[in-house]
Amino acid sequence: MAHLKKNTHGAVPGLAVHFERKTDHHTNKEIDVAKTYLNQDLISDGSDMLSRFNERLKDVYCMKRDDVKALATWIVTLPEELSDVPYEQQSAFFEATKQFLDDRYGQENVVAAVVHYDETTPHLHYAFVPVVFDAKKERYKVSAKEVLTRHDLQTFHDDLDQNLKAVLPFYEQGILNHKTLPFENVAEIKKYNDQFKALKDELANVEEHISAKKALLKVTDQALTEVDLAEKQIDDFKQALSKNLFGKTVIKPDDLDRFKNVLANMKKATLQSQHETEDLKQTLGQVKAQLADVQADYQNLKETHQALQKRQREHQQMDYAMRDMLKNDYGVNSMKTSDVKARYVLYKLDHDELTKNKKTADSWLKALMLAREDQDTKISPTRLDHGIEQVKALINRIIELARELFKGPSL
Repeated sequence: MAHLKKNTHGAVPGLAVHFERKTDHHTNKEIDVAKTYLNQDLISDGSDMLSRFNERLKDVYCMKRDDVKALATWIVTLPEELSDVPYEQQSAFFEATKQFLDDRYGQENVVAAVVHYDETTPHLHYAFVPVVFDAKKERYKVSAKEVLTRHDLQTFHDDLDQNLKAVLPFYEQGILNHKTLPFENVAEIKKYNDQFKALKDELANVEEHISAKKALLKVTDQALTEVDLAEKQIDDFKQALSKNLFGKTVIKPDDLDRFKNVLANMKKATLQSQHETEDLKQTLGQVKAQLADVQADYQNLKETHQALQKRQREHQQMDYAMRDMLKNDYGVNSMKTSDVKARYVLYKLDHDELTKNKKTADSWLKALMLAREDQDTKISPTRLDHGIEQVKALINRIIELARELFKGPSL
């Protein structure tokens, strides 16, 4: 859905040529010049990408090094569910996405926001200078590392998804597309699936080794019989040599002893092979037992996964029903993010689903206060005031409980 790239100063002119279609000779064969007129520049200030980029760098500090990532670019592709909706709704999707990105990275840092409709799938190119405030030197500086942190990238898709759902009534399925469970569940199932496959492979290897050992045993058992027969023949032969007519032996007894030792070693190797086979049989039993345990865990996870999917589908249906009711019965086409957060808190309070965490309670209070300060909120002021008082009382209870918990023994 969305892809991030960090770019050096030297890459900016080439990006500007591609974003703003400054050439008719495109290396990208997917560009249909007959549709280029549909493209949108969401920054209509009369300037271009390069001039905005250079102007922004004049206002902030940037290290004079060729490898500094001075520009970040997001490519946000139109979701499959919107591929057949009217042009106006597709345009609204990209405008809402740009607004989300402006709020996240600072509108003053944006240097390009162009929508391309002339390629295979419509998409937004959003380019910005990653700027943070340097508290030590009291100035703004370019730092992609500090702006595009691991946390920012991990939360980006979900934040964008929730924001678009809140502001676009026709955007229902979402970026995540409800095709997967939360990451923890998928990772857990994948872990057991990988372990299950590894044990199956190990079992196959052990069974193959057992088969090879059995074949070897069959051969060595036959060899053992032949060795016993050979030993007897050698003893008879050795005795016969010592009684020849001329009083001389043709073959020395020491040679025969050495030959006998060789045969004894063969016999020892056969017995060793039998011992190894018994060990392998025990190992095979252990692996089979482990495999059975993993299969049971895998089956349990699979059933949990299916139950979660079913519950998720039910929640999705309820979500669609609520959206339909709000739109068609009450004329509500969109809802502010601040209202969504405040209503979530009010729902928790109304159903006595109270948190025991002060940090969470503080965030609840902040959400209600923001909605109360908003003149355009659709929530009743008296309801918000009552909710604010409830959360304040909840915070006081949490604080008192913490004091009681950590208070020392009374004298």
